[in-house]
Amino acid sequence: MQKQNTAKYAIAALVGLLGLFYALMPHSVHISSGIGFGLPHTAHLLIGIVLVIAAIAIFVMGKKKP
Repeated sequence: MQKQNTAKYAIAALVGLLGLFYALMPHSVHISSGIGFGLPHTAHLLIGIVLVIAAIAIFVMGKKKP
């Protein structure tokens, strides 16, 4: 059971970091990193916010006892 929670926390951390990358980094960083997908900066902000919310949801779900 502990391994499942650890995996959920690791996934939440990765999704959260990716979300922070899209939400906080300048647009030029997204474009030069190769994972900008040709989207405008406002779309990157939206993707970042959605990913951070998803990370929080995964983290909360990992804390619930089955």
